Amino acid sequence: MGKKKGLGILVLSLILVLSAFMTGCSGSSSDSAGGGGSKDVTLRILVWNNNPEGTKLEGEIFKAFEKENPGIKVKQVYAPYDKFNDKFLTMSAGGDQPDLVWIQPAAFGQFVGKNVLMDLSDKKIDKDAYMPNVLELGQVKGKQYALIRDASTFQLGYNKDMFDAAGVPYPKDDWTWDDFLAAAKKLTKQKNGKTVQFGMENFYTNELLVENGGGFVSQDGNSVIVDSPESIEAIQFGSDLINKHHVQPTSAQSQGLSNMFLAGQAAMKMMGPWDWADTAKNAKFKWDVVPLPAGKAGNVSAAAYLPIGIGKGTKHPEEAFKLLTFLSSGKGQDMQIDTISAVPVVKRNSDKIETMKNAPENAKSLAASLANGKTVMNAPYIPEYAEIANKIQPVIDNINLKGGKDTEKQLKKIADQIRKEYNLK
Repeated sequence: MGKKKGLGILVLSLILVLSAFMTGCSGSSSDSAGGGGSKDVTLRILVWNNNPEGTKLEGEIFKAFEKENPGIKVKQVYAPYDKFNDKFLTMSAGGDQPDLVWIQPAAFGQFVGKNVLMDLSDKKIDKDAYMPNVLELGQVKGKQYALIRDASTFQLGYNKDMFDAAGVPYPKDDWTWDDFLAAAKKLTKQKNGKTVQFGMENFYTNELLVENGGGFVSQDGNSVIVDSPESIEAIQFGSDLINKHHVQPTSAQSQGLSNMFLAGQAAMKMMGPWDWADTAKNAKFKWDVVPLPAGKAGNVSAAAYLPIGIGKGTKHPEEAFKLLTFLSSGKGQDMQIDTISAVPVVKRNSDKIETMKNAPENAKSLAASLANGKTVMNAPYIPEYAEIANKIQPVIDNINLKGGKDTEKQLKKIADQIRKEYNLK
């Protein structure tokens, strides 16, 4: 009996030791907060910001959250922008899903379709705190899957010194494509048969499409519209800037040049508030911004915004929502204005856009565009959109490369292919 009793005690002791060991090894998102046994929750947020200074500044906002919420820590996890979506889906499938995730709008529908984001529709959200159209940017089919941290849009940055030297009046807030093109021609300079100054550094296809009422796919996600008259006209205009009017560089001419505008080689450039700090620091000329020139759809532009979602598999949903609220409508909104030059989305800070750090003189035009709802979604939220865009964009690149010939024919061909492959109208 004594031997059996001793053996039982030994087995029980081993079980207790093993249990304690296993407990200590579980819960990778919690850290010991001292010897008292209490633990801090560590929230991981997947981001694509790999700029050391940007990571540091983002960290200041997270530290403020940690101070306001003792017991919760925040850790940034980085993935490169071009591999970001695959990284999140791989982490989610492998049981290593981050608690929160930055979302590229083009991939939003895909994430929702794969059921990797938490539905926030039943969460307590202060809807009245946000500026017009902001909450909708985080919704898919009426359900809230993300909240927006910052929302802005592209504008036209211009070199005042170059305009002065060419005797060209500064751009106005109600400029049209015709006004823009006329100025770009006068600002393009050649020397010994070589272009030494371009009127425009870049004009993104998506922006041209939005301004003209076109797109790749309709906003409801049901129809392919890249071969609509509005889309064809916009893509042809973009190609003509390069191949017919020669006011924008070809891909070969711009190769190896990261910022022709700052280098004094282009008079105008598409830019957003995220460019203000770099431009203010490095521009050796006077500069300002205006809304992008209007096409047939008027003075509208595609919204440039950052949705943040919560991973459906998070073990800390309450803490994750606290952080999301802090970033999207709480103190984070007040801090980001000067900390990371990110445009706030809450009404209480709408008048502060003009006084943001490094804001140009006409920053009020951006504030007006956002306050008046002059921005639209830059991609429909359907699961296949990223794939569709990746099939259409090379066709447009080829149109530009081949001199803008057969634009309508090539767009109709790819449009019919997409309709058939994805069963769209």
